[in-house]
Amino acid sequence: MNVQPRIQTYCCPSCGGLIGEASPIDKVKEAITAPAQRLIFDALSKPVGRPVHRETLFSLIYGNRRDGGPERGEHVLTVHVSQLRRKIEPFGWTITASRGGSGNLAQWRLIPTEVSA
Repeated sequence: MNVQPRIQTYCCPSCGGLIGEASPIDKVKEAITAPAQRLIFDALSKPVGRPVHRETLFSLIYGNRRDGGPERGEHVLTVHVSQLRRKIEPFGWTITASRGGSGNLAQWRLIPTEVSA
């Protein structure tokens, strides 16, 4: 019998340290139906905990458009991330925002909400 775990342990992609426990990524992905939010989730979950710059996510969603995306595309992206955060929280996940890296660029990270001891 092939049983998928309800909770999985996740480690930091940089240092290998434990960052927490949450539902398996595949289970969470099944609950995401909006195409833009699925693209964002895919980018943030490979690997879990790695920061992804706002420009990278913007390019994933609007990179194929000849006009470069909507006039208020940055705001639309922020709304998508906010809506996605609400969808994944029941599974033990959240998306954190920070400013960092060269040029103080905005970036997001997918992390478990439950930190293991």
